[in-house]
Amino acid sequence: MQSPSQQQVDALFMHYQSGRHEEFERLAILMTEEFPAYQIGWKALGAALKQTGRLSESLVPMQRSVELAPQDAEAHNNLGVTLQELGNLGAAETILRQAIVLQSDFSEAYYNLGNTLQEAGRLDEAEANFKASNSLET
Repeated sequence: MQSPSQQQVDALFMHYQSGRHEEFERLAILMTEEFPAYQIGWKALGAALKQTGRLSESLVPMQRSVELAPQDAEAHNNLGVTLQELGNLGAAETILRQAIVLQSDFSEAYYNLGNTLQEAGRLDEAEANFKASNSLET
């Protein structure tokens, strides 16, 4: 698999960290076009689209990120939150539970699962996940 140079990856993250969303998105698009099997490019593109308010557009890159790196708990978490925000609570729950299976100490995934369950009206389960999240943060 071809992958970008460390310099290309560093430039991508530099724009992300400095809040230059337009340049971050441009580099992420270029990375996915030049290196379509490189998961980080898709993960970055999904984040860039979401950051600029294009939630529904961010879904496909986030799904591609999970497909390319099925063991990446953070990619699952990102996708789960996006699905939850789009109102697809069942799919969000499934993906967030997978993030927790992949990384059992991932407090953010427990928290996001709690939000999803709360939105679905499953308050006892939501509370249990919020407690799990809090216990992992301390």
